[in-house]
Amino acid sequence: MSLAASLAAASTIAEAQWGLFTTRQAQAAGAARRDLVRLEQAGVLERVAHGVYFVAGAPRPELLELRAAWLQLSPGTPVGTRTPGEGVISHMSAALVHDLGTPDPLGHEFTFPATRRVRTRRSDVGIHHGALGPDDIAWVDQMLVTSVPRTLSDLAAVNTDGGHLGEMLSDALDRGLLTPTIAASALTSHSQSYGLPPRDGPGLLRLLLSEIGR
Repeated sequence: MSLAASLAAASTIAEAQWGLFTTRQAQAAGAARRDLVRLEQAGVLERVAHGVYFVAGAPRPELLELRAAWLQLSPGTPVGTRTPGEGVISHMSAALVHDLGTPDPLGHEFTFPATRRVRTRRSDVGIHHGALGPDDIAWVDQMLVTSVPRTLSDLAAVNTDGGHLGEMLSDALDRGLLTPTIAASALTSHSQSYGLPPRDGPGLLRLLLSEIGR
């Protein structure tokens, strides 16, 4: 395959993935690794993570680094065919995708099924394991992410600061992303961690909202 053909093959993949593609995806389409290196050296491609390239000139998406990290976890799988088995964006990263409150992620977080063992050499990638039902996941801007209720539940499970979590809850309620009943249900299992009686979801909801004066 010529250099031009390698670029065309990679660009076709990238068109459906916010301008991004992985080395493995490009090779499966017939592009040679050496051609990708040459295209990067020529400034036609930008390497944004190990094995992940961005096509120069394409519209630069928001959360580029998060998207690249997600692609890395299953580099041979196209975005449009991914399932929870390839990883779901979760926790503080999911709050960032949903634009809830003022999340301050220290890295990129993903959840996999309990049976899936995942290794990463990246110190800024956190891997969680847990069961994810159909109501626990959603597609947002072509990203597979935990739903708003599941995201808030996950953040409560890791004892996220009440002020930050209260802001996220308030934002989700104001935007109609969930109802008080659904919010309380999502928080039910975590009330004791915040000093309340067991399974007091409504009480925890009130407590967290009071943290922000609501």
